[in-house]
Amino acid sequence: MNRKSFLLYLDTLDVIQELTDAQIGKLFRAIVSYQHGLDDPDNREYEELLSGDSLLKIAFTPFRSQFDRDFLKYKEVCEKRANAGRKGGIAKASKAPAGPVNPVPAKPVKAFGDIIQELNSDQLWVEQMCRQSGIGAKTFLGILPEQINKFFDYISATGQEDTVLTTSDAKKRFFWWWKNQGIESIKPTNNGRKTNISTKPDIQPSKPAEKDYSGSF
Repeated sequence: MNRKSFLLYLDTLDVIQELTDAQIGKLFRAIVSYQHGLDDPDNREYEELLSGDSLLKIAFTPFRSQFDRDFLKYKEVCEKRANAGRKGGIAKASKAPAGPVNPVPAKPVKAFGDIIQELNSDQLWVEQMCRQSGIGAKTFLGILPEQINKFFDYISATGQEDTVLTTSDAKKRFFWWWKNQGIESIKPTNNGRKTNISTKPDIQPSKPAEKDYSGSF
């Protein structure tokens, strides 16, 4: 696969504050080595760069987890594009007469139930969301399973299933949904008590550009 770049996330980079300049140099050498060998199961060069330093091994762990998830997403995108190209070639070869086409809605690669289970069991993602929730990790952790279910209710009610085809899609969409809608339901009222505004998702997105979401996951 001809990848040209990879991402480093700000919350993951916080760990370098605990390292010396020499350790940071070894860490980034290990990151580069790991990226070059992501599609090589026998790549072990990065392990040699981390050997003998337990702190470096711990610091490298969140980078490796994120790289693996990003690489899986990259392969999924490549596969989708390859499938689309093959379908396009078949359509041209058939020389079928032009006519009205009824689009077939995209179906999730995984069932929503399976994605929900994976989100709840992904400890690293849960920790990252707790840190970025804006309401305190302990409070957010207690309501996260309920909020995940509300998020999928919202996706289904607004007909946006084609934006959540994989677990990786769900993580990005959930981050956007929480920051723009989910958090609003638990903000304090005038008397200082927290309340759930509604248990039903809005039927229409609150902003026209909703699908132009962004997030750290």
